[in-house]
Amino acid sequence: MCKCPQTRRQFLRTASMASMAGMYASPMLLGLNSVAAMAQSASTTDYKALVCVFLQGGNDGHGTVIATDPDSFAAFTQARSGAPGLAYPLADLLPITLKTPQSGRTFALNPSLTGLQTLFNAGRAAIMANTGTLIAPATKAQVSAGSVPLPDSLFSHFDQTAAWQAIASNTGSSEHVGWGGAVADLIESMNMNSNSMFTCISTAGIALFLSGQSSFQLNVTPAGPIPISGLAQPLFGNAAATNALASILTADETNLFAKEYEVVITRSTQAQATLATSMLPAGAGGIPNPTQYLDPVTNKLADNPLAASLQTVARIIGGKAGLGVSRQIFYVQLGSFDTHDNQAPQHARLLTQLSQAFEYFDGVMTSLGLGNNVTAFTASDFGRTLTSNTDGTDHGWGSHHFVVGGAVQGGDMYGQYPVVGSNQANDVGAGRLIPTTAVDQYAGTLARWFGLSDGQIRQVFPNFANFGTSPYLGFMG
Repeated sequence: MCKCPQTRRQFLRTASMASMAGMYASPMLLGLNSVAAMAQSASTTDYKALVCVFLQGGNDGHGTVIATDPDSFAAFTQARSGAPGLAYPLADLLPITLKTPQSGRTFALNPSLTGLQTLFNAGRAAIMANTGTLIAPATKAQVSAGSVPLPDSLFSHFDQTAAWQAIASNTGSSEHVGWGGAVADLIESMNMNSNSMFTCISTAGIALFLSGQSSFQLNVTPAGPIPISGLAQPLFGNAAATNALASILTADETNLFAKEYEVVITRSTQAQATLATSMLPAGAGGIPNPTQYLDPVTNKLADNPLAASLQTVARIIGGKAGLGVSRQIFYVQLGSFDTHDNQAPQHARLLTQLSQAFEYFDGVMTSLGLGNNVTAFTASDFGRTLTSNTDGTDHGWGSHHFVVGGAVQGGDMYGQYPVVGSNQANDVGAGRLIPTTAVDQYAGTLARWFGLSDGQIRQVFPNFANFGTSPYLGFMG
């Protein structure tokens, strides 16, 4: 019985979220001077934002960050030789030089990642090598013997997405609380935001990542806040009908469900109205529209959906002075990474979108004077196999990720890049990598930069202590 109120509240919170209205110098950025002045009118000293870019479907890390020393590249080429377009010519790859070399090895990025190469070389992007869901460090022998606890349902989209986004890699103990939401709960408890409605914002619908015990997530679209149907515009074209609906929705109720619904409607209406007036405009006089990208499949210019989502994030961050926040957590998503077939053209398209969107967003943040205050990072269900299935790759485990922003100790790789090839020390079959860096370490390092104490980080990430006395990765300044 004691759990019923909490369960009902969580249900209603979810229902409310579903209905809520809630680079460097280039010609595109020349119009940002006036916007930057507006943004600088409020102090940026203590403002910080995290932006999770989730690559839905499982990004092929093997084909994203590639080891190019002779032995590694020969093994990569051999493993991918049966898949058209997945064994890239060395001359087409984008070389990067690490500040901290890894045993004499050399590395390059996928040919589609020109923007990320620019950011990396400028020290504004870092690579997290072989990162994935773990409960404790695991070796190949331990995995084979079943002598180490492992996350539930490895290689399952649903379960591994949950494991990445939840507060523990074993989702059975997380109670469906995302680590972004858990961090937001602590931000709320420390009164770091005067208006907690704008702490967690998603452009991709309800996200486990942003689900907290006390915090709420606001959903927006690339066009901005979502108006509440029947209240934002005259219901049936009749203002009287809208007024009648509003009076029904806000009437004092005695039923507990009805009273909570009234709270939800009021909060949603206020959030929609405040955000609509606070966020900076898109285009001329505001946050510049992202340029189109050259689609490598059609060879035609096309709009970039991820860049559009990040433009919305930038508009909200740019209007933070009217939102009462010093900490914000955003969730955006780019889909279609489940490339079992037709991978070569599809992956090229997606990585082009990702690269352009990151360069665009970092350029906007820099022009707003917030380049050191906002950190964007990638996450994904899992990596993919090193070996191909003729036309694509299958579900893997560990993968490589990017972190972008002025606070990042960029131009370097963190964690250990694995030996390339089949039957290697981190390979559990077909090039499925046992992660050597845990999501908990990756996220915990971000959370410490965000302002959480060591004790709070261990509260958010129950497995954090399993990865040594100092599990932080050092990629944040």
